[in-house]
Amino acid sequence: MKSSTRLLLLLLALLLPACAGAGGHKVFAGPTLTLNYDDFGPESAASRFLGPRGSHTVIIAHFGYNHITPSAPEDDRYVNVLQSMNFLRDEVRSLPHTSANEPLRQRLRDTYARLYPLQRMRYNAQLNASFAFPVGGMDRRLMLPALPPPAI
Repeated sequence: MKSSTRLLLLLLALLLPACAGAGGHKVFAGPTLTLNYDDFGPESAASRFLGPRGSHTVIIAHFGYNHITPSAPEDDRYVNVLQSMNFLRDEVRSLPHTSANEPLRQRLRDTYARLYPLQRMRYNAQLNASFAFPVGGMDRRLMLPALPPPAI
């Protein structure tokens, strides 16, 4: 019995670091959405959220932490879906209501609309969990923040 417990602990000690190593987190990443740098507006506005633009910057929206440091040789930036939606909402609200800003406003709204189904899917997954999950019979809608509307 002791040898099987030791063997199990040894296997766990060897396998867990392998899963956390280079690329192991991508197996459990969940849904992602690939976007362009221009989808977040001009570089002057988007650089404070995405960092400086590279030659071929690709933005990957996912449900993890922001990794805006360019990865060589590809210039991939990983951004959180909810933080991206909040950034886009703030940008749209801060734009002056002029006809010159309307194409930019529409592009930011389109990007928001592309991100919305990902966040909605995650939100619905939380709401549809079993009632016996850690919170008992509590209504999950009371715990989760309200999901913003699909259009900003």
